[in-house]
Amino acid sequence: MKKILIGITIVVIAVVTIIYGRVRQEIIDEVNIVAAVGIDRAEGQKVRGTAVIPVFKADKSIENTSFTDESVLAKEIMNVLQKKAADPLVTGGIRVALYEDELAKKGILRYVDALQRDASIGSKLLLAIVEGKTSEVLEKNLGNRGTGEYLSTIIENNMNKRDVPNSDLHIFMFRHYAKGMDPYLPIIKLLDDDKVEIVGIGLFQDGRLVSQIPEPELFFFKSMVQNYGEGSYTLSLKGSDDFASIKRISTKRKVLVEEVDGVPKVNISIKFRGVLSEYSGQRTNPKIISQIINELETTIKEKCEEMLGSFQKMNIDPVGLGYMARHSLRDFDNEQWEVDYPSIKVEVHSKVILTETGIIE
Repeated sequence: MKKILIGITIVVIAVVTIIYGRVRQEIIDEVNIVAAVGIDRAEGQKVRGTAVIPVFKADKSIENTSFTDESVLAKEIMNVLQKKAADPLVTGGIRVALYEDELAKKGILRYVDALQRDASIGSKLLLAIVEGKTSEVLEKNLGNRGTGEYLSTIIENNMNKRDVPNSDLHIFMFRHYAKGMDPYLPIIKLLDDDKVEIVGIGLFQDGRLVSQIPEPELFFFKSMVQNYGEGSYTLSLKGSDDFASIKRISTKRKVLVEEVDGVPKVNISIKFRGVLSEYSGQRTNPKIISQIINELETTIKEKCEEMLGSFQKMNIDPVGLGYMARHSLRDFDNEQWEVDYPSIKVEVHSKVILTETGIIE
């Protein structure tokens, strides 16, 4: 019996050694961990890919090394770049992927799909469009924690603390394939002082960049696509030279899709709760507070309805009204919805509550 147990133990140890002995080991000092990638147009059918890796120096500072080359296939970019790297390029640490705006107008779906099919890349990978060449951004030494970390932090902070709506690899692909909605991505621009800023969001249809919303209008767009806190808006008061800066505490939106006499109708209710953080006049009083509230409610309604009207004219649906209708209307017909969408009546209703108004005279 003892001999049998010893024999079984030896076999188990041998099997474990064979299985785990074949696992590929990668020592962090012997690989290049890619932090960001970019895709630009090149000659003919080729695209130019750029990968940036952080290099940790002995004094704890971080420099960036970039690799650039061309290929006709998105999936082959990393293999082509590998030829220029002394150590293996590892994609599991990619924080952000950038795409040239002119390339995005032709379509980026196959490049995004290549990232999705890479099992080492997480679904929370951030995507963004660049005004100009992505290589010009990635070849800069941005921030003090590496270019990839800098870019991802800028985008995440604007999503969490400002008016840029949430988007990543998973959200982009979900909105692309889901019926009744279209995806969007932030647009960034390289500044002269080696910094970047978000200048708006790009709107997509069938994987192509078809329009964009400038940064000042994101306050209204984000209010229609998600509930969130943070953000701010500066309101110019009518009949005066005064301005009021309102800091958002929370925004909640409710979308109601119903049929009226057999015709779809959409009502979007936006409840805004915020504080009056600054007023350019001398002092506020109940009359001025009431004016600020009324004008902000009117502005939200007018800006949102104008934006929705432009979406209908372009036949794009970044707000996802079709997706909501599909889950709201009985016997929903997607083909009929697509026919009716450009002419569907959409109304926006806004309610503003200012919880703090500063010194009141």
